[in-house]
Amino acid sequence: MEELKGSFEALSDDEKMEFIKAIMPSLLEMFMKNPQAIMQEMMPACSGMLGDSDVDMSQMMGMMGMMSMFDK
Repeated sequence: MEELKGSFEALSDDEKMEFIKAIMPSLLEMFMKNPQAIMQEMMPACSGMLGDSDVDMSQMMGMMGMMSMFDK
C-alpha cells in the first residue's frame, strides 16, 4: 500500500486528477454495494485530514453535494 501511495504522490497534479477520474467508477461501485460501511470507514479518516484545515465536515459534505449536481 505504501508503494502505491508513494507512486501516487510522485505524480503531477494533472496526473493525479487523471488517476482519480480513472478510478472513480470503482469507487462508486464500492459505495453502491455498501454505502453505510464506506461512510463508517471514511468519515473518521476525512475528519482527521480536515482537523488542521479551515474546512469542516459539513462544508466538505456541502461541496460534495454541489459537485454531484454537475454529474446530472
